[in-house]
Amino acid sequence: MMKKTFFAVFCIIALCSLALVMKTGTVRAYQAGYEVNDYVAVTAVTMDGNWTTPDEWTDAEEKQLDGDLNATFRLKYGSGYPDWVNQYYLIEFFDDITDDAEDYWQICYATAAELYGTPIGGTTPQTDCFMLDFVGHDSAGFTFYVGDGSTWVESTAYTWETNIYIVDSFGTSPLSDTPHWVAEVMIEHISFGIQPEFWIRVAAYDASNADAGVQAWPDSSADVPDDWGLMNALQVPIPEALTIGVMMLLSSVSVLVGYHYFRKRQETKVEAQ
Repeated sequence: MMKKTFFAVFCIIALCSLALVMKTGTVRAYQAGYEVNDYVAVTAVTMDGNWTTPDEWTDAEEKQLDGDLNATFRLKYGSGYPDWVNQYYLIEFFDDITDDAEDYWQICYATAAELYGTPIGGTTPQTDCFMLDFVGHDSAGFTFYVGDGSTWVESTAYTWETNIYIVDSFGTSPLSDTPHWVAEVMIEHISFGIQPEFWIRVAAYDASNADAGVQAWPDSSADVPDDWGLMNALQVPIPEALTIGVMMLLSSVSVLVGYHYFRKRQETKVEAQ
């Protein structure tokens, strides 16, 4: 009886873990081919606008921004649910090597009103949309916008460093020895009522390369949520981290169950003799 109980517990743990890994959101409208996985952070983020340690952002999925210039972003989240869920972004603009007053970072959200729901969508900023605009490499150039169904409206419904924070810096990173601009972004989701799946647009602009235009993922307008990408919120670390952490735990459980089963068989054989 005991061995059956242990085996059942192990199976439940394994199946639950598999379900977490495979879990994705389902929505009806976003730009096809643009999906990004949002994993639980393994390494804590230090909001200083760069890679504080060589592994600070290795536990996050990376996407290339569309455009003629080289720029990428990564994302992951930390959670103290139900009190807070901090969403983090790292944006690196490898080809931006100048300090221009018109440079900017931009992140757009289209959120759902209920858990695993679907954003309103459409061709104009809806009431479930908001946008972060950080211009000129200075917090004085930050503006927060919300959609009203037809356009963007400036809003002060945020607290700097508490539920929105952006820091950028100019320097090297583990991905490039050439100095370039790097930004770290934090958005606290609980205070904004953001559900696990939503659509995003991440963009960067270098005024010294104006002819190249805005680099964005996806290549789209900041005004059209239907053209943004899908963010899949996963309740596990990125697979490499999962292999090291959770899978080691599951392996340990497997060994213990196997040992218990083997010992019980040996005891049964001795009794039979």
